[in-house]
Amino acid sequence: MKTHDALRQECRIRFNVRGRKSLIVRFPYEVVEREARKQGITIDEFLEQFQAVAQYDSFDGVHYIFEPIPQKASGEE
Repeated sequence: MKTHDALRQECRIRFNVRGRKSLIVRFPYEVVEREARKQGITIDEFLEQFQAVAQYDSFDGVHYIFEPIPQKASGEE
């Protein structure tokens, strides 16, 4: 599938905390719902267990993937 054939939803980008180098990007609900369904878990479980990872470098744009949140070793906080 080419990107011009893809579903499209425009989302605003905003500062997480003004003055910090941190931004918030929203994902369409359907994207997260589909990923949770692929994992066989609820959306709430997905949000607790997975994180969005932005991949970028020498190609145009940004590619987001979802990866499990690394578990802290016992004793870490």
